[in-house]
Amino acid sequence: MSNPVKKPLTQKERLCVVLSTGRFLTLYEIQQQCFDQFGVHDSETALSARWRDLPHSVKQKRRRDKCHAWEYRLVA
Repeated sequence: MSNPVKKPLTQKERLCVVLSTGRFLTLYEIQQQCFDQFGVHDSETALSARWRDLPHSVKQKRRRDKCHAWEYRLVA
């Protein structure tokens, strides 16, 4: 009997997993969560590109108070 090998998640899939909590996160926080959860270093630039690949109907972004960084989340 063969043992199925689990395929690693793509960068876009990792982004969706991290943002699926419903909390707003900055690109830096998303980057840190990707590393903590998956042991993979995704650059903020690459994560931003994957964010733009997602359909508008499932994403929200806003400016964070005080520091004015953009923060992102997925919505149902």
